[in-house]
Amino acid sequence: MKFENCPYSDLYVLAEEIKKETFELDTFCINPYSFVSASAYDTAWLAMIEDLSDVSTQQPMFRCCIDWILSNQNVVEGFWGNHGDENEGEALTSTLACVVALRKWNIGSLHIKKGKRYIERSVERIIGEYNKKGFCPRWLVLMFTGLLELAQQLGLNLFFSTRVKQMINDLFFRRQEILQQELLLDGRCNGHPLLAYLEVFPLKLYAEYKEDIIEQLDDLDGSLFQSPSATAAAFMLSRSTRCLAYLQSLVQRCPHGVPQIYPLNEEFIKLSLVNIMDNFGLGEYFSKEIDHFLLQIHKSYESEDVKRMPIWSKVDQLHKDSLEFRLLRMNGFNVSPESFCWFLNDEETQDHLKTNIEHVFLVVLSVYRATDLIFPGESDLEKAKEFSRKLLEKNEFIDEKIVLSSHIKHEMSTPWMARLKHLDHRMWIEDRDSNVISIGKASSIRIHADKLTRLASRNFEIRQAVYRREMEDLIKWVKKWGLNDIGFGREKTTYCYFAASSSTSLPFDSAANVRKLMAKSGILITVADDFFDEEGSPDELEALTEAVLRWEGKELEGYGKIIFKALENHIRETAETYRKQHGTDITNHFRNINLSFK
Repeated sequence: MKFENCPYSDLYVLAEEIKKETFELDTFCINPYSFVSASAYDTAWLAMIEDLSDVSTQQPMFRCCIDWILSNQNVVEGFWGNHGDENEGEALTSTLACVVALRKWNIGSLHIKKGKRYIERSVERIIGEYNKKGFCPRWLVLMFTGLLELAQQLGLNLFFSTRVKQMINDLFFRRQEILQQELLLDGRCNGHPLLAYLEVFPLKLYAEYKEDIIEQLDDLDGSLFQSPSATAAAFMLSRSTRCLAYLQSLVQRCPHGVPQIYPLNEEFIKLSLVNIMDNFGLGEYFSKEIDHFLLQIHKSYESEDVKRMPIWSKVDQLHKDSLEFRLLRMNGFNVSPESFCWFLNDEETQDHLKTNIEHVFLVVLSVYRATDLIFPGESDLEKAKEFSRKLLEKNEFIDEKIVLSSHIKHEMSTPWMARLKHLDHRMWIEDRDSNVISIGKASSIRIHADKLTRLASRNFEIRQAVYRREMEDLIKWVKKWGLNDIGFGREKTTYCYFAASSSTSLPFDSAANVRKLMAKSGILITVADDFFDEEGSPDELEALTEAVLRWEGKELEGYGKIIFKALENHIRETAETYRKQHGTDITNHFRNINLSFK
């Protein structure tokens, strides 16, 4: 991402702009839903709900959802939702759902036409790609077939070739197998129980399972598995006032498109936002806000009673707890591993993670990353690390999974202590899946933070430019004092600068002088070491040693003189920089340090 003619100060301007939009009075009070991408699929299902207040005219209950659909179609290709190699199945079902919603209310004929054209052109390619891999995702089988039936009921004619019709027939056959083999509430199966896909059930199943559906409505919020689309279907089937209250609350909170899950764990969204800032290398721009937020998290921490939670809630809790532990520990807070290692004593959670690794790999990855920093005697962290590592090392799983697969391989191959943060920042910035925080019924749930990505990209580019300039200055310094023409020993200019710049954890600006000090010192030590070990005669070595002790090099000749002059310049420049900043002359302190040459 390029920002032409943008001065360094613009980074702070953009950071302040993000703060104003994100944080309230520096308290990290944010609207988490503003950072979660809307789901076209779920929004379409809410758009299908009929307004019951006026039965004389058929009108949508949530007009804002219709408006969102009309405003968020890709005007060129005609699809809704995320689009890309790994998201085309989600775009297909989202587009079909949006077309069905518009058809139901006879609105947006041009949108329907474009959407139909996208569907008719894309089905063979998308389903064909899955067939090449030897499988079609369960969610796609259920959603696509259910929506096709609904489209037919509404008189929405889609035209497919004979080959595509056979593909679709195979999907219907696969759906029948799923419906026959799975229990409605088998939470161990593929991450989401069958009932979570209520909206695409065949019509005959609605009446059969009506009572079961009502029983499964959440006691707290009236939802069906906190899924807007499934709850919309439950309301259309049952007219439950609890479902209605949930849906009304959802639309009030998210009037510009609804997420895949509601309500979201707001604390988890905030933690994820902090995590993205850290992964992008933006901590210094938001240090005050992040410190305040983590302090509040640490002060208000209360352990949850996970024993009474359903398994999918336990998994979500483990995801939040492990991320919270890692961020707190990495930022210096005293936090116990018990805050997330409770899963080691919960066989149900462990079994679910093992059985459904393809769907909960983000949770397992979070657990593994939480064990990066282990203190002596923390056996629970050792066990958690071993457990999560074994699951993530399944080669067949890593090869098949596209989202964040590179990060999983990176975590497995490179120990945390051996990584260079600046290079890690680039990896996270360049990965379009770096904002994925969870896996929904059909696609990834993402933090929508384009401005953070812009800031991170520009910040990385400017740092690289500064590194290049400092490296060029260092090369000039080496040439100026003749260190590159000595003709013996190791040429370590690049190595010393890389070591200095990659190992400095101070804020970038304030570390500039530290990088120069470390790099020049490393170069001088390397040259002097090689001079003493390989090149210098006993007389030359003694003369250089005496010159350093006296701090007088007039009588030196040859290599000894070159080394002493470069050392003298290095100390003088460093002392002068310190004097300008702090008003104190430290020349003698530096000279005393260099007595180690003796």
